[in-house]
Amino acid sequence: MALLRVTMIAEKVSECPTFSKGDQITLDYPQVVLEETDKVCLLALDQVHPYILPLSKGVAYATLGIGDEIGTLRCCCLMGTVTFNVMKRRRRIAITPETLKHLAELKLDLAKLQVMPVFAPLPEASLEKIIPLLQLQQIHTGTDIIQQGDVGEFLYVITKGEVLVLREGGQIREEVLATLSEGECFGEMSLISGEPISATIRAKTPVILLQISKEDFDRLILENPSLSVYFTKLLTQRLQQANTRMEEMLDKGMLGNIETFSIPELVQTLALNGRTGVLVISGQGNEADIHFGKGFIHQVSLGELLGEQAFYELLTWEKGQFQFQPAERLSMKRLVHKDTMHLLMEGLRRLDEQKDRHSESNTSTESD
Repeated sequence: MALLRVTMIAEKVSECPTFSKGDQITLDYPQVVLEETDKVCLLALDQVHPYILPLSKGVAYATLGIGDEIGTLRCCCLMGTVTFNVMKRRRRIAITPETLKHLAELKLDLAKLQVMPVFAPLPEASLEKIIPLLQLQQIHTGTDIIQQGDVGEFLYVITKGEVLVLREGGQIREEVLATLSEGECFGEMSLISGEPISATIRAKTPVILLQISKEDFDRLILENPSLSVYFTKLLTQRLQQANTRMEEMLDKGMLGNIETFSIPELVQTLALNGRTGVLVISGQGNEADIHFGKGFIHQVSLGELLGEQAFYELLTWEKGQFQFQPAERLSMKRLVHKDTMHLLMEGLRRLDEQKDRHSESNTSTESD
């Protein structure tokens, strides 16, 4: 199997704080070959990375605007500039017959696997160890691959087709959060956090997937720091996307049920986003109002209960519907003076104590 090696040699240097003329960086994409690298600069690496994947896929140098066997890239920063000569060559790696056979069973070749974002950070030795762990799944259109609320068991990588990311809302219809396609993965958030799966994934078209078990995934993360970095960036990106969607929902007024979006999650979201308005929660034959002003809780009412006591009681609810009604400002005075996050932490502490007492009471009854 032929892989790409790229060498960047500093040719012209002007007040660059990092490189001197003749310094080189060598990449066996996506890794830096430290034994053949004099100095490393993230700005310089950023200059060459856009070219590596196309070159790996066979795109001609001329198409990318650089020469057939050698090109130049210019790196600039506030301190100075450096011009690199960029050379590439192919090298061969050994793949065992068993690995090749398994790749054939997965309907893949190594080149396609290496350019998938989730596998690209891996050195070839690690990638060859991973290949036998991959399992093939072929899914029909409309099939739910994983469902919101389930326990995560696998990481999935799409090799063909598209899937929908859906969030369920009880009486509220399903909402399409995103569409994922070839090369993208899903299921990682539940494996990393240990929390239930946060969204249903449904096949939009016929889909071919690779799956890795949680046990193998955990081991791979420990053995390959580059994978840990990749998933950290992926989670950050997806959380940013989720926050953007949440802000849009809050602006319009969001509604749903507390089985899928718990009261602590709602309160934390409204507090962190600095929202003003009223969160109305109905359930257990009652209705509660939480009034927010710029993310701070001003008042809580639940039947005859008011203020902090109403809030602590409300945290015991596990079922019900909610609706956030945004407002420009609140007319009422602030009657709850604790910081919102401190109030939430105190409420959760009381809830834990209540559950512990209930558990101890049950244990005592059973022993009697």
